[in-house]
Amino acid sequence: MDIRGLVLINSEGMNGEFSGLPPALVEVAGKSALQRTTERLRQFGAAEIKAVIEGPVTFAPRGNGITGPKCITTSRERFWRVAENAFAELVQDGAELVLLFRLGGYAEIDIERLVQFHLDQHCRVSQVSYGIESLEIFCISASRRNDAASLFRSQLTKCRSDCPSVEHTGYMNPLAGPTDLRQFAIDILTLKTETRPGGKPLRPGVWVSPGAQIEKGARLLAPAFIGAFAKVRAGAVITRCTSVEHHSQIDCGTVVENSSILPYSYVGAGLDIAHSVVGAGQLASLRRDTVVDVRDGKLIAHLAATSGRKLLGSATEFLAYLPKQVWQGMFGARRRLEPDFNTALRQASPSLGTASGYQAPACDTEAADKFSGSLAVARRYGNQ
Repeated sequence: MDIRGLVLINSEGMNGEFSGLPPALVEVAGKSALQRTTERLRQFGAAEIKAVIEGPVTFAPRGNGITGPKCITTSRERFWRVAENAFAELVQDGAELVLLFRLGGYAEIDIERLVQFHLDQHCRVSQVSYGIESLEIFCISASRRNDAASLFRSQLTKCRSDCPSVEHTGYMNPLAGPTDLRQFAIDILTLKTETRPGGKPLRPGVWVSPGAQIEKGARLLAPAFIGAFAKVRAGAVITRCTSVEHHSQIDCGTVVENSSILPYSYVGAGLDIAHSVVGAGQLASLRRDTVVDVRDGKLIAHLAATSGRKLLGSATEFLAYLPKQVWQGMFGARRRLEPDFNTALRQASPSLGTASGYQAPACDTEAADKFSGSLAVARRYGNQ
């Protein structure tokens, strides 16, 4: 049977944006909800996947080994018309069933169960529910174009005929704001989801994507994630389910604990970031339930350098770095191993003060116990 996927991403009915992107396009532990949903559809065997996205945004999967969807961007006014046309194109190309996802959050739907239910019940359109809530996830028979047209023209609120529902009991995250983004990262890094972090394990519980730079003296405590082309400077500590997304920078001596650093974010030197989400020059404090704009670029900034400037900066940095490494290799004394951080992993940084009272899931010993033994030891293992 020819089964194809259609993914919709728009701002209508969403709880706003953080970092300037719809939540489904924000990368969490290396991949966005769109990428992760595409992976699940590909693994199920969907022959083709299209994504209709509102706004002038682009999507390109970055080295995750899964072919991405064909993306179509459109204005808010034309969004539902374009979505209906995309469905018609899938049908004309030979689809017998179309799996329709409108992504606000991320749900690990049992696609095989949904399709089997749809076929067994001889449904025209079937829908997924989660408890008492109906999710905007549908299985549509391609031969029922009028039913599909009615669904799109009502913006997925009404079915032309009966629409039986199949209950979802697996993982679900609404991605309604910074708190949900942080929880999503925690769940991925502690292996509570079927989807896994991007990149490859550098150590058990520590995932690093290609191109990431971890300087000598930087410390990573499992579980943690470092994205593609991110930089973690000497003396920085990344700990307790922290995810540092692609092209972000953590400067010297900064401690990042139980936080998400979104793509293209800069975190200055000598700071303590805890229980927060950082992105687009903003810091969302989960403990205080507030979002603040940080105007001092030496503390937090959004990186938007051109590719030419990035290339020049990388070349200059390398030329300055190489003689130093040669000197240290020839004459520098061997550094002592770091002390055991098994106890420190379960305690807050002293400089956090009363912030240590915040009870986030990653602050439990449960996350640390998943990667016990040598994994709770801070080591200098930079890749430069």
